[in-house]
Amino acid sequence: MSSYRVSELKKLYDSEKITIDLGKAKILEEELRKTTQNYERLLHETFLASYLDNYRVAIFGSSRVKPESDTFHFVKNLACRIGTEIDADIVTGGGGGLMLAANLGLDKAQTKRKNSRSKNLGILVDLEHEEGRNNSLDITRKFENFSTRLESFVRSSNAIYIAPGGIGTDLEAGMFMQIKQLKKLEPTFPILAHPFWKPIFNYENGLMYQKRLKMGRTTLIGEDDLILVHFTDNLKEIVHILKASYNGWLKLRKKVKFIN
Repeated sequence: MSSYRVSELKKLYDSEKITIDLGKAKILEEELRKTTQNYERLLHETFLASYLDNYRVAIFGSSRVKPESDTFHFVKNLACRIGTEIDADIVTGGGGGLMLAANLGLDKAQTKRKNSRSKNLGILVDLEHEEGRNNSLDITRKFENFSTRLESFVRSSNAIYIAPGGIGTDLEAGMFMQIKQLKKLEPTFPILAHPFWKPIFNYENGLMYQKRLKMGRTTLIGEDDLILVHFTDNLKEIVHILKASYNGWLKLRKKVKFIN
C-alpha cells in the first residue's frame, strides 16, 4: 500500500546520514520506466481474453459494516440475485464487511444454479487488518499499491455497483467515474450506486457545475458528467440493467473463437 514511502522515509528520519548512489538510481529509474511501459503493453494485449472469460460485476463497499446490518443483507441478496439470474462473477476487494457480503451472496447463488460458471474474485491490497476476513474467494490477486490494484478492477469488471462505503469506496467510484467521463470506458458500462451516495455526488456536482453556471463562471465538469452514475437500491432494477449489459457482452463473446 505504497508502504515504501513510510519505510524509506523512516530510514531517513532514524539515520544521521544516508548515502544515495545517483548512478545506480538513474539506472533503476530507467528500468522502472521500461517495466512500466511493459506493464501497460501487457494490459492491452491481455485485455480481451480477460474481458471475455466471463461477465463480471464489481461490488464496492465498506469493510466496516457488520453482518447483522440491513446493508450487509442487502448486498448479500444483490450478489445472490446477480449470480442466480446472470451467472456472473462477483469482484470485490476481498476483505470483510460488504465485500464479504457480496462474496457470500454469490456462494449462495452457486448452490442454487446448476453448472454455475460464476466465481468470487478478490482483488486485495496489502492491509494487515483485512487478512483472513473473507474465506469465500475462488480467485485472489494481491497488490501492494493502490494504483495497480485499481487498474485490476478496471480490467476485470464489466459493470460496477457502489454500495455504502468510506474513503476507499469513494476512491474506487471516482476512478470509474473519471475514466467514463474521459470515454476510456465503453458508453454502455453500467456505474450503479446505492442512494447513500446521491447527496454526496449531487453536492459535488453542485459545486463543480450548477453553482458555477449560475455565477457565470467556467464549469469544472460537463453536463454529461452529471449522469455518469445511476442511483438505485431496487434489486429488480439493478438486475434488469445488468442483464441488458450482459446480453450486449454475450453478443461480443459469440464472435470469438477460443483456441489453446
